[in-house]
Amino acid sequence: MIKIEYQTQRLSLRFFMLMLVLFVFQAGFGMVLALQQIDPTLLAGNLNFNVIRAEHLNLGIIWILCGFIGTILFVGPLLSHRELAAPWLIKFLFYAVVAVTLWNVGTQYLAQTGVAGWWLGQPMLQEGLEYLEAGRIADIVILIGFCILCYVVLRTFPPRRDWNEIHWALGIGVIALTLVWLFGFFFIERLDLQEYFRWYVVHYWVEGVWEVIHIALVGFLLVLMFDAKVKSVGYAVFWGVVLVWLSGLLGNAHHYFWVGTPEFWQFWGSLFSALEPLPLIFCFWHVYLDAHHDRRPLKNAPAFYFILGSVVLEQVGAGILGFTMTFALTNVWSHGTWVTPAHAHLALFGTFGMLGIGAAYYAVPLMRGLADYDQRWGKLSFWLLFVGMLGMAFAFALGGTVQVFVYRTLGLDWFGGDVFPAMNLFKILVPVFGVIFSIGTVTLVYDLLTLGHRHVAPVAELRGAVRRDPPIAGWGRYLTGFEAGMWLLAMWLFGAVITFGLLSFNLPVVQAGDATLPYLLASIGYPGLLLVTLLFVWRFLASLEMRGYEPESTGTVLPPMAPVVG
Repeated sequence: MIKIEYQTQRLSLRFFMLMLVLFVFQAGFGMVLALQQIDPTLLAGNLNFNVIRAEHLNLGIIWILCGFIGTILFVGPLLSHRELAAPWLIKFLFYAVVAVTLWNVGTQYLAQTGVAGWWLGQPMLQEGLEYLEAGRIADIVILIGFCILCYVVLRTFPPRRDWNEIHWALGIGVIALTLVWLFGFFFIERLDLQEYFRWYVVHYWVEGVWEVIHIALVGFLLVLMFDAKVKSVGYAVFWGVVLVWLSGLLGNAHHYFWVGTPEFWQFWGSLFSALEPLPLIFCFWHVYLDAHHDRRPLKNAPAFYFILGSVVLEQVGAGILGFTMTFALTNVWSHGTWVTPAHAHLALFGTFGMLGIGAAYYAVPLMRGLADYDQRWGKLSFWLLFVGMLGMAFAFALGGTVQVFVYRTLGLDWFGGDVFPAMNLFKILVPVFGVIFSIGTVTLVYDLLTLGHRHVAPVAELRGAVRRDPPIAGWGRYLTGFEAGMWLLAMWLFGAVITFGLLSFNLPVVQAGDATLPYLLASIGYPGLLLVTLLFVWRFLASLEMRGYEPESTGTVLPPMAPVVG
């Protein structure tokens, strides 16, 4: 039986399991939202759209944080070569997360009745700010939880003189996670100032702190999975963190375009936000290098599937789609429309959600003593979630393009029924792809919850029943660095098409009522980008899966190993 090295690593299991449970409920709320887009009267007066949307957003944030915490607790002892500090505090943290989740789910319903629980000038129960709907009571409990996480991580780590780049990234990440949360602790009546500080939390969390933690965890998981050199990965983590902070700090300005702040933010926000994809490109490239530094077979395919999905959707959702709407001249059209959730879903679930799932697939088999396991369910769940999410992004993006023209350019009435029928096709596509995503969610949760508990045929028999010895050629041939670069270039070329499509809304001919150009560019850019993304991931994984076959039996000569920069 496989045994983990440090017993306190098992404390991460409860956070991974909570992550899965909350993921199911969040996906369920998402399906209800999709159906309400088709029939706005669904549950009206009982669970209004704004309440379900708040539940969907908040549960998404909480289960992603559970994935982060579980991953940090699992890798912490491996980084420090000792047990986690204060196990009793970790257990307390788990129950605090459960309590604040239940409290938050219950209090969000109060938004429907207009009850915020004002006391001492602060909304104690719920405050209705997007992404920060939790009231002050929940805020305080969350702050205590972050302080516990900080304490455990910093006490577990070795003395600072022994830290490497991964220690520093995680240390800075958990401290900043706590400090940035403080900006959401006060209510300001002036809307522009309130938005200013709200984005301090939302932007610096997601596009700053979470990115730093993401880079560090992806780096160390690659060390564990591929025996990549810590020095090489540390180099990538260092420059990734530097680029995140250099671009992300002033990149926050793209949230200040239209909230009553001075006009100079439009220039500086456009400039620095355009630099934000740089660390994502760097991370993308280093994943390729680390995964190809040797030729050993992929032992834990589901874990790497989701880690690769995390990095690729980070590139596509946060990097490319974020870039397309980060300029003032494009954002003026895209903000507040369906174009934005295409970016947000790929960026939030893809980047951070898939990382937690990938870490769970790495950690759970080890904690349950599995030397090997049936990986088919994990692979299936990945493809269902991946395709479902890309499909929803497709529907959001094209539906948003129609919405921009009909609502923003023509100025037709939303509530009068002009915009609604124009978007009907895409409103139907969202729940269609949502069903695919939901099936993937159920498959994933079933697999991870029952892993090690259900009876399956021996893995060797399963593989022998479905695998042959094909030649290493075609789609499964070795993926060279040049080819990977061409795939990345193709993604960005389609991203440029999308950007020009949004810019075209500024043209007089479009303003006069001719939507040919923006519709044409959107219908080329969005499907092209998402199709290339799907094919690239398929190609990347096919080349890795081919390592499981004996190359000697084919007589094929492999190209030299890709170098690892370090």
